[in-house]
Amino acid sequence: MTDSEYRSLMQSSPREAQNALFGEYFNYVYAIVFSKLRSVASREDIDECVSDAFADIFVYCEGERSREGDLKGIIGTIASRRSIDMFHSIAARSGRNVPLDEAAELSDSCDMVKNAEKAEMCRELLAAVKSLGEPDSTIVIQKFYGNMSSKEIAETVSMTPAAVRVRCGRALKKLRKLLSGSSFNFMEVEV
Repeated sequence: MTDSEYRSLMQSSPREAQNALFGEYFNYVYAIVFSKLRSVASREDIDECVSDAFADIFVYCEGERSREGDLKGIIGTIASRRSIDMFHSIAARSGRNVPLDEAAELSDSCDMVKNAEKAEMCRELLAAVKSLGEPDSTIVIQKFYGNMSSKEIAETVSMTPAAVRVRCGRALKKLRKLLSGSSFNFMEVEV
């Protein structure tokens, strides 16, 4: 969801805009918060921090700041900062000193964030492949996910191997066009 999409939805229905934002980014925010608080916080604390992060996100998005593009960056930053604040308050309440090993683990939460981003990207890619329709989606999935040859694919879709290769080439061109407007750079990704 881009900022302009959110703003247009916000003008028509603020509640729907917040629900859409929450639905789209909940897993992302939860992954960030969980990665930072897993060693010190209870499940209730993590849930509370996620709620607080979304409250901050909604307040930020309602402001009159001028921004364009994807909201993901600012949402990630707000979630990260909110979870760090929660970590400090929990550590201060418990009077606990954080060992260096855990501090390094907290600062290196990129793996969880990258995994969440990768999962989101895979969902977007699979949705784009499915939108190609049959038999193109089947051909692409079997070719690139199943590592099947054109001959093997031809047997499953009742086509000739040459026809499968032509359909696959055309399907990839369509897929490139579909994904050109995506917020992800699929050319640099190793899936």
